[in-house]
Amino acid sequence: MVFITWAILLALPALASFQNEDCAKASDILSYLETADSHSADEIHIKGNYRIRNWNYLEKENKLETDGLFVLSWTNKSLSFSHLNPCHKIVKIPPEMFLHWKQPHIFFVDSADMVDDRLPTRVHVNDNGTVSHQEPKMLLKTRILSRIIQLIPCILNNHNFPFGNTTCTMTWRYRNLEHVDNVIYDPSDLEDVVEITKKGSVNFDEVQYGLTSDQESKLIYHFSQNPQDMILNFLLPSFMFLIPPWLTLLLGPMAITRCSVLMTSLLLLAIHFSSNVPQTLGNGGVTAITVWKLFAYGFIIAIVIELILITLFASLGRSKTCCFAKRRSAKYEMEPLYEEMNDLRKRKTRKTRNCCRKTALFFDIASFIFFGIILVAFCYGFYAHRGDVVKMINDFEIESLHIL
Repeated sequence: MVFITWAILLALPALASFQNEDCAKASDILSYLETADSHSADEIHIKGNYRIRNWNYLEKENKLETDGLFVLSWTNKSLSFSHLNPCHKIVKIPPEMFLHWKQPHIFFVDSADMVDDRLPTRVHVNDNGTVSHQEPKMLLKTRILSRIIQLIPCILNNHNFPFGNTTCTMTWRYRNLEHVDNVIYDPSDLEDVVEITKKGSVNFDEVQYGLTSDQESKLIYHFSQNPQDMILNFLLPSFMFLIPPWLTLLLGPMAITRCSVLMTSLLLLAIHFSSNVPQTLGNGGVTAITVWKLFAYGFIIAIVIELILITLFASLGRSKTCCFAKRRSAKYEMEPLYEEMNDLRKRKTRKTRNCCRKTALFFDIASFIFFGIILVAFCYGFYAHRGDVVKMINDFEIESLHIL
């Protein structure tokens, strides 16, 4: 049994060489392809891939700047030589022969500032008629046609802004195929089409292939905003700047202390908004970031107005006519909570009416609870319904107010 096995193994090279003597060599295949008519194809399978090596999302223009390699291959049955029993399934084609073949051309639709840099390639033909390009310096058999640098238009989904997504569509059509009766568009390969999946706060999610009604191929790239970057670098710090102004409501009419805290918070908030502009997907018109900024400014300004009102209460409490009273009563009993406005203790106005003092205290507590509810309600509404609010503001027609 061992002897038979060794005999078979020794006979295999001889059998292979015997079969190779009957196969068609590369020179014979080239002679056949010279006489083949590539213009008379009844059917062509064509496929294009775009591998993005580098990209940059332009938030102001809402466009995707890409730099990649476009890969094109097509199968022409008239160039098939599998019936010749070839020694090799792939044959290298001379450039002068390739130039005489009918080749499909590519036209990119809706792409701006496109640069088509043709790379030096070697043309190969498979035994089934598939024409491909191979870069000379590459060891892997990658089919490469040209390097494409272009701007791809994008469409923004505003419903989840600023944590939403944008869709960038690259569309192209094939030309110079009038001689073909039936063109079959094979889908692009969607694996490893983008080498870099994250840039800044923008993430690449997925890519889809599609075919339009006009027989145009398209690759749909989906990008999304990185929520961690927006929350930790922009929203959370600005939210923290709103906490001290809210807590100052517990200080009553301590105008000097409260004004210092409020103005400091307002200044820090303005510096934060000007120095930390988040990169957003699409940045046109009123956005959710605009709504957040307006609320933050308005929240602090409202607390300043509350301070003015509570200070008026404290001043009114030192008046003889407070609560229509005929006599003065009740000294400051909550020092130093309500004592700062009475810094000159030698004045005779040290006493405050009891009704005004209690009214001011109630107003402080009610304001503390009210502003706390407003802050929590806005944060929830911003998370759940920011898209609806932004859409309502952008769709509102100012002419309807009849003030302009």
